[in-house]
Amino acid sequence: MKKILITFLLLFCFISVTHASDTDLRKKIAQMIIVGFNGTEITQDNPIYDDIINERLSGVVVFLKDSAKIKANEKDITKNIKSPKQLKKLIKQIKKLSPQKLFICIDEEGGQITRLPSSMGFKAQVLSHKQLGEKDNIKLTFKQAKKIAKNLKKFGINVNFAPCLDLAINKDSPIIYKRERAFSDNPQIVAKHSQAYIQAHNKYNILTVTKHFPGHGSAIGDSHNGFTDITSTWDKIELEPYIALDDEGLLNAVMIAHVFNENLDEIYPATLSKKIITDILKEEIGFDGLVITDDMQMKAISDNYTLEDSIITAINAGNDILLFANNIKSNNNMVKEFNDIVFNAVKSGKILPETIEKAYKKITEIKSRLK
Repeated sequence: MKKILITFLLLFCFISVTHASDTDLRKKIAQMIIVGFNGTEITQDNPIYDDIINERLSGVVVFLKDSAKIKANEKDITKNIKSPKQLKKLIKQIKKLSPQKLFICIDEEGGQITRLPSSMGFKAQVLSHKQLGEKDNIKLTFKQAKKIAKNLKKFGINVNFAPCLDLAINKDSPIIYKRERAFSDNPQIVAKHSQAYIQAHNKYNILTVTKHFPGHGSAIGDSHNGFTDITSTWDKIELEPYIALDDEGLLNAVMIAHVFNENLDEIYPATLSKKIITDILKEEIGFDGLVITDDMQMKAISDNYTLEDSIITAINAGNDILLFANNIKSNNNMVKEFNDIVFNAVKSGKILPETIEKAYKKITEIKSRLK
């Protein structure tokens, strides 16, 4: 009887410890996903409501327009933003619901790339990267970026997916050059203007996420729409702005592009490439900050890889956070699916536990510095 009791107690302790460790693992995995969501307010019937209150995600990203609604020719294409008052209320609501500190993200580069247009009453319209690069006035770039950062701070946004470090190499690029998202084709000009841009955001404690590593400016295609091969157009000088900013200690976080370069990795696009993220960005350049994927629902990834394969490969490549914008297409179960895939991958040995631990420590340390 005594032996049975001891065996029972040992089994109970084992189950309890296993359950606790599994819960802890899921908590850490949750810090590795940022998602977009539908709605201009968060009600209890909104799928993201439970994800926020139960700490199942690391952060959210807000958009002005819903790409899926645009594609479906719907009359109302609003995603999350209708007015300054509404946006401020929405973000305040998100923060109040969350027991933890969240990354509240936006793409607010300036010029054409704005989620906060003057037509809706927002008052922080600034010049595009291209216009600032042409003027080549560092003080002006700092002032313009400061205007953005101050405005983001006012609304409670703490992460800006900007600036673009892409070089204006390909004048036919539909997503970079034609939308005026590159400061210059000169890496030194790009570096010095990006430095001013980042310093202005640092002043307001806004985390900047530079993009799109290892360079999207030479690309002919748009990775939103499909496979984008830069093998014949990419030049190593596209790495120079990243090297310069890292040397200055200003490279806070880096977003990885969905571009394919056979000369850098003959199998995977950059987002899924250990050779590009770990070998080049982390080891060759020496970057030890936060690594974030571009939207994993872009067709360059979603049309060519299963969700499970893309998630596991992206994490093993060296990404700390995966972005699912839920804008090109919407998946209300994305947070749960992500956690289940990563959890099962760790349990089956496809992802090492220390990979999750390392990302978790990096993410929480950066969050501790944000207000």
